[in-house]
Amino acid sequence: NTLTRTYPRGMDTEVFSYKVLQEVYYNAQEQPEREHVTPYICWHPERYKLDNVSHHENQSHHRWTVDTPEDFELIKLILQDLYPVSNKFTWLDVLNLLNEHPEWVQINASVTQKEI
Repeated sequence: NTLTRTYPRGMDTEVFSYKVLQEVYYNAQEQPEREHVTPYICWHPERYKLDNVSHHENQSHHRWTVDTPEDFELIKLILQDLYPVSNKFTWLDVLNLLNEHPEWVQINASVTQKEI
């Protein structure tokens, strides 16, 4: 779900086989390809079948990852609210919570994701 983002940052999922991992390991030359396997795969669509899982509503403006102190602050608030009720909450529970507290979204809204 990273080819066309519709889920919040931090909900990224990429699936590939062990065989593909081996191919990337032996064939990748550029630094970004060596650091992360997916650029090599995406940059060679003639070799690999690419697909994307999209949500019907674009929620990619949300950032639910912990890369910065601002990210940590947001995730801490989410966990403090949802975890005591149930440790088995879904991403839709988080989305509903943020709809109840739209000011929380601003905590890390200015963080720019590092490019590969």
